[in-house]
Amino acid sequence: MVQVFDSWAGILGKEQYAEFGLRYMERIAKAIDEVPVTLFGKGAYTSLFDIAKMDCNTIGLDWNMNVSEVREVIGDTRTLQGNLDPCALYSSHKEVEQHTNNLLDSFKSRRHIVNLGHGVYPDVDPEKVKTFIKTVKSYEIQY
Repeated sequence: MVQVFDSWAGILGKEQYAEFGLRYMERIAKAIDEVPVTLFGKGAYTSLFDIAKMDCNTIGLDWNMNVSEVREVIGDTRTLQGNLDPCALYSSHKEVEQHTNNLLDSFKSRRHIVNLGHGVYPDVDPEKVKTFIKTVKSYEIQY
C-alpha cells in the first residue's frame, strides 16, 4: 500500500491547493500501479469532491472531518481511513474508550479503516494507544 500525504490543504486556499497540492497528489496516484493507494490531505475538507474523483482505493480523513458527511460525498465505492482526534489519547482510559466507540458508531459502511486523524504525539502514554486498539478490537459491528 502506498500512502500519499499532503498537509497543504489547511494552509492554502481552495484554488491554490488545487494547483499546488491536488494536482500532484493526482499525478502520484495515477503513476502507482498494482498496489492500493491511500490519499490523505490534512485539512482538505473543501476539496473532497476533487479527491473523490482521483484514482485511489482509500481516502484518509483528518480529525476535523465528519465521517458521515464525507461518506455522503465519497459514497460506498471507496474505503475511508481515520479519524479519531489524536488529542483524545490525552483523555482518561474511559474517555479514550468513549471517543473511540463514538467514532465507530459513526461509521455507515464496512469500508472504513479505524485510525487516528493524524499521528500519535510523542508524549502520549502508550497505554492510551493500547486502550484505543483494544476498544476497536472488541467493538461489535451493528450494520
